[in-house]
Amino acid sequence: MKSAAALKPYEMLAVQTLYFGAAAGFIYPGFLIRSTAGAYWIPIVVWTASALLSSWLYSRMLGRLKGGRLIESFRSSIGAFGTGLLCLPIALCLLGALVVTLRAYSEMVTMTMLPTTPISFLNGMALAPVALAMAGMMPIVRTAKLFFLISLLFTVALLLLGLSDIHWSLGAPWLRTNGDFLADKRFYAGSFLWMGFAIVALTGPYTRQTARSAWSIYALALLVSLPILACYIYLPVLTFGRELSQRMTLPFISKMDTITHYWVVFENVTAIFVSVAMLNVLFVMALMVHALGETIRPLAPRAKSGPIYGALLVVVYAAATALASWRELEQLAIVAIGFRVYMMFAFPLLGLLILRRSPGRLGKGDEA
Repeated sequence: MKSAAALKPYEMLAVQTLYFGAAAGFIYPGFLIRSTAGAYWIPIVVWTASALLSSWLYSRMLGRLKGGRLIESFRSSIGAFGTGLLCLPIALCLLGALVVTLRAYSEMVTMTMLPTTPISFLNGMALAPVALAMAGMMPIVRTAKLFFLISLLFTVALLLLGLSDIHWSLGAPWLRTNGDFLADKRFYAGSFLWMGFAIVALTGPYTRQTARSAWSIYALALLVSLPILACYIYLPVLTFGRELSQRMTLPFISKMDTITHYWVVFENVTAIFVSVAMLNVLFVMALMVHALGETIRPLAPRAKSGPIYGALLVVVYAAATALASWRELEQLAIVAIGFRVYMMFAFPLLGLLILRRSPGRLGKGDEA
């Protein structure tokens, strides 16, 4: 299979911004709002700094690949068994993220638009991102470039509409925190939002130059996305207050339900947001499925892509359908915290050590 080219700056910006938009839009606000009694922007800043650190570690690791792919370079350095042990938490992390993303979006559609439609039917939407993932990284990137413009336009418009009927006093305290979020597991459960760079790192070849460029664009995408993320968190709080927002399953969706201006052409603003979110979610699922496939393929070189992606589809669909409630979904996100922390920090550190030990074997993975 021919290697995909490294992402161009605009492509990386589109991919990472869409990832933030999809991950932050529905399940993340509830986690963060319930994680602290202090200012909400402080946990966001802490995670932003952590994400920049994680992506910097990845950029240092990717810079040693000399044009090779990450998992294939590991296989050349430490063998298939060692690479399998190294990547097992990554695979479990991505599987968990796929299950949570699929089921969370299906639940959101059920709560807002199709209350009588079975979850098992809605989960069938997983077929589209898996098919896109099988097509390769470049079709995913082209989809991202298209969805990026559409999603950004509608998202900004909806957020501007959401600025109505807010009360700034409900957001207090604005500057005070006692660090209580650091002891709350829901603060760490939202770590999936900050994994965009780690996921993309699994999908293509890198050199020192492309790794540095990717990290710079990721930092830019992070800065672009922070105002949108802040709106997802603060608009429900400034509308309903802290206590009521903490009791809501989907705080931002509830905020969209309150927008009833007579001059708004569309009556159901919530349906528009859910439709825009679908574009983001389908892209992000395709990206995660492709990253998971690129992690597995070097470990099973004789296996064809079709059976690998087909098996992933069956596993993700079955697990998402087996979850009995929203609370179980949230519990799954909490249980997988360790895998996400490993993927963000431990994996790139271990990767750096491995690649430093055997620099002469790098870049050979694609030659096979």
